[in-house]
Amino acid sequence: MTTVGIIGGTAFKNLDNLELEKGKKSHTPWGSPSSPIFTGTLAGKEIELIFRHGENHDIPPHRVNTQANIYALQRDVDTIIGVSSAGALHKNMDVPSISIPQDYVNFWKVETFYDQTIKHITPEISSAIRNEIIEGAKDIKDIEVRTEDIYVQTVGPRLETKAEVRIIQSYGDLVGMTMGTEATLCKEIDVDYASLVSVDNYANGVVKKVVRYEDIIENASKSLDAIFKLLEKFFNNWS
Repeated sequence: MTTVGIIGGTAFKNLDNLELEKGKKSHTPWGSPSSPIFTGTLAGKEIELIFRHGENHDIPPHRVNTQANIYALQRDVDTIIGVSSAGALHKNMDVPSISIPQDYVNFWKVETFYDQTIKHITPEISSAIRNEIIEGAKDIKDIEVRTEDIYVQTVGPRLETKAEVRIIQSYGDLVGMTMGTEATLCKEIDVDYASLVSVDNYANGVVKKVVRYEDIIENASKSLDAIFKLLEKFFNNWS
């Protein structure tokens, strides 16, 4: 099995499940990644890990250098799993919960490696990786895991207005600020990509409760054990 890259997001703070070596700094034609690249093992398999929002979680989503993150990882990996946080667009969805999105919408922040070259890709999430993660989800009983969601990416750093949420509810099931860009860039350079999303809040106006960042962080931490279980099951089966 080749080394797999992981891009860790909002909830990726409790790393007791990981054995990591000291991170190595990297530089790319697009600048420096969000964090050093940490090498280590998960379920006995080699990984390379970048913290999307920095080691100190101080890089806002609209400032994440996604080109540098993907480019740095692809030097040693051909498979990347992005772990991120999102809001639920429909009130019949559990919060917190886990999603393994099948597709995404990203009209507003389309980044590319090919500013000077004509290259038209057909975006998609890797079905092979998704299917392996979904297989492991059958054993997850303590939190809802959904597999058919559509992820809608907005720009950030602010959350969406109620009017914006009403519009994008017709597009999909989740709203976040990072996953679509990662998936697109990976596809451009033939890196297989899939996502594990921690659904940590209802989007603005979906329920009466006001969205607070503190609640998002709290719910993200509740989902982390299930995310690590899914990653461990993936690594146990992937070859």
